[in-house]
Amino acid sequence: MRFVWVLFVGALVLVSCAASVETAVGSTSASSSSAAVSMTVPPMMSNGISVSSESSPEEIEAKLQAMADSDFEESTNEYHSTASCDNQFPDAKTISVNKFVDGLADLVDSVEQRDIYDFVTLDGTRSRLGPRAFWMQEAFEKHLANYEPSEFAETRLGEKSFLWSNYIRWREAVCRAKSGNGSIRDSVVEHGRFTHYRTGWPGHASKWQPFPYLDIGSQVVAAPTINGLEHYKKYTAGAGIVIVGGAEVPDAAMLQARKSVVYQTSARPEFRDMLIDSRVRISLFASEDTSGLPEYQGEFEPGGFAQGLTDASMTANANWVCFPGNPDRGGDPILHEVVHTLNHVVFEQLNETYFYERIYKLAEKAIKKGVFIPGDQYLSDGDEAEMVQWVGEYWATTVEGYLMDRAGFKNSHDTREWIERNDPDLYEMIVRYFPTAPWNFCPEIPSGS
Repeated sequence: MRFVWVLFVGALVLVSCAASVETAVGSTSASSSSAAVSMTVPPMMSNGISVSSESSPEEIEAKLQAMADSDFEESTNEYHSTASCDNQFPDAKTISVNKFVDGLADLVDSVEQRDIYDFVTLDGTRSRLGPRAFWMQEAFEKHLANYEPSEFAETRLGEKSFLWSNYIRWREAVCRAKSGNGSIRDSVVEHGRFTHYRTGWPGHASKWQPFPYLDIGSQVVAAPTINGLEHYKKYTAGAGIVIVGGAEVPDAAMLQARKSVVYQTSARPEFRDMLIDSRVRISLFASEDTSGLPEYQGEFEPGGFAQGLTDASMTANANWVCFPGNPDRGGDPILHEVVHTLNHVVFEQLNETYFYERIYKLAEKAIKKGVFIPGDQYLSDGDEAEMVQWVGEYWATTVEGYLMDRAGFKNSHDTREWIERNDPDLYEMIVRYFPTAPWNFCPEIPSGS
């Protein structure tokens, strides 16, 4: 029996499983080019598209491939500064690229040091929390309003190389987000491309072409071919989230993942547009750990991890999902990691202060009272879960239990009735974001068994 897996304290955001290594990987749409390059397509390129119920699988697959090829072509076009963006920052003073980059780095560092909502233990261990994406966008706008670099050729500052084209891509992304025509997520990802900020690990979104979003209903079709991501053979999507898997992932697991995210986001359907714009994807795997996925070679997480704002995807072990033919009792990695992903991708961009002002206080109270009973947690060798980890895991673990609503599937917070009776303030928080309508989770395991 499993209850809780995975997660260690992230460097910037509410605890998630995203780790870091120093390997660089690239990707493109295979039918457009065989060369590996890094990219991020502008948001809203293929948003809100669904297909007719009468469309055949072959028609859907052709549409998906055409969308992927179009995304690739758009992403490799030469970027130019637009008048609309210039007009947003009319008073910017021209300075050298060195001074511009140094000033930007100082602003980003000030955002990272902001600790308004952090949880700190007596020994000084810190669990980070807060709308850092929102704060980052504010810092970007402030810097661009004050300064612009003089046009520069490829420039090396220390060990990093800076390109004018990447500066323009980032500036245009900031402008789109500022005007409401793009996502903050795209702005932050493009900042990473321009400055190389936190791009050392292989799963950074700037290194991978995203899969297109197409709501195809409750079916699984062949995934579009994207260079570097040929591992993924299966595709479905719903509720603003793309779901892909390798050939070894059962169709039933793919459809259960879709069913879960559709239900999980049903109380706040307005979040789905942001999930589409932010290119949220679930990468299912059926192997021992995440290291078999192309974006996460060298990452040995057995259960899965959330999608941080600048990550290519979240991951989940299909063998840990309860679906027809696989009656798995215990925690659910889809529900759990989507809770974290909503925090990273949605709450951070919305500046969801209601959540940030309350969640750690609720967690600390529940842990000290013994109401929240942690289960096993996967950490690096030699590490042990302590108070700071469980404060960070409290939200995802308890919401996971609320959504499953199955007695005995969690150590605590396993049913809605239990949560409302024993942790009422948390219950009030959960129903603010998640559905109250009942659903039949894991009918493969009879109640009471």
